Amino acid sequence: MVRLAVLGAGFMGGTHGKAYAAMPDVEIAAIYAPRPDRAEPLAKEFGTRWTDDLASVLRDPSIDAVDICLPTLQHREVTEAALDAGKHVLLEKPIAMTMEDADALVARSHGGPVLMIAHVLRFWGEYMEIARRVHAGEIGAPRAGLATRRQPFPAWSALFSRADLTGGAVIDMMIHDYDALNWIFGAPVAVTAHGEVNPRSGGIDRVQALIEYPNGATAMVDGGMMMPESYPFSSRIEVLGERGALEYAFRAGGRSVEMGAGVNDLDWFPAEGDPERLKPESGDPYHAECAYFIACIRSGARPERAMPSDARTALAVALAARQSCEGGGRRVAIG
Repeated sequence: MVRLAVLGAGFMGGTHGKAYAAMPDVEIAAIYAPRPDRAEPLAKEFGTRWTDDLASVLRDPSIDAVDICLPTLQHREVTEAALDAGKHVLLEKPIAMTMEDADALVARSHGGPVLMIAHVLRFWGEYMEIARRVHAGEIGAPRAGLATRRQPFPAWSALFSRADLTGGAVIDMMIHDYDALNWIFGAPVAVTAHGEVNPRSGGIDRVQALIEYPNGATAMVDGGMMMPESYPFSSRIEVLGERGALEYAFRAGGRSVEMGAGVNDLDWFPAEGDPERLKPESGDPYHAECAYFIACIRSGARPERAMPSDARTALAVALAARQSCEGGGRRVAIG
């Protein structure tokens, strides 16, 4: 039996909690949040308790792990406290808001309890299939990519109105796509970006970023959370290789990602022959992500997916994109 506490009772805390509640031999020992308004109903749903005493959770020797879904500015402090207490940690993305904090967490990931970052696209069936085909050489060397992620201003958390706490969409939202493209293309070299500051948040909530990769490959990231209220949550990724192209399009049935799949299509366009609609094995990626974390705990293995080092690289792209936007679109190298 693995006993864990979920730290945070917002959208992601609830999503991860539902995943654990469906797993055999996993017990949600507590839901931690500063206030009971969301935490108490969530705790009741999962048959557990709510607490506003984080220290007591970390002191509890019967709790093996914590799933941290707290605001990003708290990530380093709470993660280090949990690791110091001997708890395994699944940390929601982004890994941190600064490279200093990210580097500190990467350094802590090389020994001791498991530390994994919840970059869910690494467990999303269609993204996994694209990465598999690219890494197997099936499309030849990747030349160009495009990733989009668009939605109206989120309604599920007041935090999104505080870009000083989230970093704005250029960091908090588009980091999914930076990480997916890094997974496919490799280590990024530089970023050039333009964006728009949202008066609702004070942050850059619409961005177009060109990422340079080795050997002349490039990828564009486009999107944010300034779409019309009627616009459904949508994401897309395209990869052009020497021997063909892969394209995946997702569109939810409403303004939020979980509101039913209106479109969920992955297509392969070979250099020779007819296009093919691919049907990779697909399930709930959040469940798969949390189940992988539990499997790492049980096996004692370090995560080979969603590693802190990967999350650090995604953050480096995000911060470079923000810096480029703030500098009028100048090119920012990534060291």
